[in-house]
Amino acid sequence: MTCEKGELKKDYAYRCILEMIRSGQVQDGKFPSEPEFCRMLNVARVTLRSALGRLEKEGLITRSHYYGTRLVEMNSARKLLIAEVKNIFNISTQQTMVRDSIIAACRERNILYESTDFNYLQDPEKIAGRYRGIIFFGAAFRGDEAYLEIIRQSGVPAIYCREDAKSVIAGRFPSVWVNVTKAWYAGFDYLASLGFRKIMTLLSNDVRTEQRLGFTGAVFSRTLAAAGFKEAAGMVCNVKDDTPGADIRAFIEKFEPEAIYCYSDYYAALMYKMLRDMGKKIPKDIAVMGFGCGSELLKPTLASVMLGSSAHGHCVLNLLDYLENNGKNKNVQVELPYTIFPGDSTAVVNFEPLLESKKTVKTLSAL
Repeated sequence: MTCEKGELKKDYAYRCILEMIRSGQVQDGKFPSEPEFCRMLNVARVTLRSALGRLEKEGLITRSHYYGTRLVEMNSARKLLIAEVKNIFNISTQQTMVRDSIIAACRERNILYESTDFNYLQDPEKIAGRYRGIIFFGAAFRGDEAYLEIIRQSGVPAIYCREDAKSVIAGRFPSVWVNVTKAWYAGFDYLASLGFRKIMTLLSNDVRTEQRLGFTGAVFSRTLAAAGFKEAAGMVCNVKDDTPGADIRAFIEKFEPEAIYCYSDYYAALMYKMLRDMGKKIPKDIAVMGFGCGSELLKPTLASVMLGSSAHGHCVLNLLDYLENNGKNKNVQVELPYTIFPGDSTAVVNFEPLLESKKTVKTLSAL
């Protein structure tokens, strides 16, 4: 952590120490000696003491000549445990966006938190003794995972940040979620609102897709046909692998779509490379739409359906407060809105379909 431009040294020291507390870096609740602490932060002793005094007033630490500087014993009992499957691809996803929102809300409210992988959830008694609540993420739960039973046995209020339309565990835990079925329809409607009709959809016909979105690619094709999107109904491509291959390329060359709607932002990023290798320009030749959170890093920026927002963090913490005060076993399901991130990858408009009055199509989100 570096001192920001114009930031006072005492504020910088305060921020560093607060982050140490929040992220669980203070071993056994005891801080280094003042000389060592000053060297760690590269600040003068008077600056360090100013920061420590502020933390003491806020009730986060105690200071004494005999015991030194220590964390207040709200230790674990006031910590939140954030459990998830770690993102092996190191890319932004709905899960990372929601997780970052929750961490930001914790920091804003001075709530201590700790992050872990599901595999470390093995002792319900330790969890009960250390944490005030559990926030966990994930998709495609079967319902028989050992760590879910550990969470239940701990008796600690637990909130599921849900990602699936057909979740098998939503009835067992309070949850905060976005209706991904409606969100998916809204992404297609967004492309249609720009005048695209030859929309290629990359979607799998597997159980995972049905659990996540509420339908398979084959079912979505029938939905498009019923809504009047005849061309798009014949351009739903069954994705079988995690990387677009020769079959996807052949599909594009055969049908020449105006836009491609991808089942994830990660896959959309891979499509950028394939389309460029084919000599296609985005969005001039083909528009690209993702599903998850969008990306400002891609060029052009990736348009997408955003399934997470800053509202998630505060909503989850408010729900946790509610459960603590009104009964931790209440099965509350909170639905949050999705939004469209209008990136430059869809920054074209096909006027002819929009001006045609004879052909009418329905919006999918109205179905």
